[in-house]
Amino acid sequence: MYKDVGMAAWVRKWWHQPGQYDWLSDYLAVRHLQRFSRILIASVVIVLGTIPLVMLFSPSGPQGEAHRTAAIVMSALSFGGASSWLAGWPSRRQSALFAVGANAGVTLAVVIAGTPATGLLACATFAPIAGYVGLYHSGRLLAATLANAIITTLLAGARIAAAGDTAMAVGHVLGVLIAVLAVPFGSQLLLHLLSLDARMSSTDPLTGLRNRRGYDESALALIAAADRPQSQWLAVILIDLDGFKQINDAHGHGYGDTVLVAVADNLRRASAMKSVVARLGGEEFLIAELIEPDDAAGTAERFRTAVAAAGEVTASVGVASVALTEIGSAATTALTELVNAADAAMYDAKRAGGNQTRHRAKSST
Repeated sequence: MYKDVGMAAWVRKWWHQPGQYDWLSDYLAVRHLQRFSRILIASVVIVLGTIPLVMLFSPSGPQGEAHRTAAIVMSALSFGGASSWLAGWPSRRQSALFAVGANAGVTLAVVIAGTPATGLLACATFAPIAGYVGLYHSGRLLAATLANAIITTLLAGARIAAAGDTAMAVGHVLGVLIAVLAVPFGSQLLLHLLSLDARMSSTDPLTGLRNRRGYDESALALIAAADRPQSQWLAVILIDLDGFKQINDAHGHGYGDTVLVAVADNLRRASAMKSVVARLGGEEFLIAELIEPDDAAGTAERFRTAVAAAGEVTASVGVASVALTEIGSAATTALTELVNAADAAMYDAKRAGGNQTRHRAKSST
């Protein structure tokens, strides 16, 4: 009984685990490994995209005009995907679409294969795709990937069995499925080891957001990289969840962690391209974002709404802002003052009853 409960809890935790794309991307960037990763992924995709073209010249390859055309289209899309990786590191959404497209491409390759054995061999390609999803994306996307891989592999095996070689079908299906299942879970073990290292670096291991150290480094970089400092302002938003202690007391810290992860995901989705989202610890989050003048109050409200959309908790939100032209070379001091001002504004919102925003036009100097 206890083992069943433990397994059920593990499955629920695995199912609800957030995507790790953002913090892992930052992890690779900090260690100057993004370029190597982009080239590696693009190289694999180019090789996989070449296979359908090569198979056009094989009796085991696609047969018929429609299937041959599909093979050419698959190759073209693969080369396009590889080019996007060579051009730069994709966004989380682009990465997820890449994974979905790769899944669809392998499934199509199995369907248009000229022989059942060729189709089953193509199923082995699900292994690196599942490994990629397991490393970067959520448990839900990995579950969808594995479900598609298992169903497609079983159907490919059924074609071989229908041709009269059941033993070959069973043996090859088992071999492919072992690879497809082992690679992503091996990736997630690697992810766990990386998260242990992240505890010592700039990333919050629970949510995948930056910690305070990572926030300070990234916020300074955000200011330095501003392309139009004469017309941009820097807003610092401090978010404190309302009544979070009661949630932990009523439901336990495991449930509280789930809420924190959901809030972090919503804040990440609500953030602009030019922003830094961090968790300070506990139930406090800190955001720095480049905004247009007079947009600080609207920015704070956007994040308050994002927290409420998690469905479990509300937040008191304080924001302070300043023109980039006023920061000058004292960026570190300005960031500290903005955080202090946003913190004071947040407490104003909390004293007013919570689930509100308060704004200070600029930091005190």
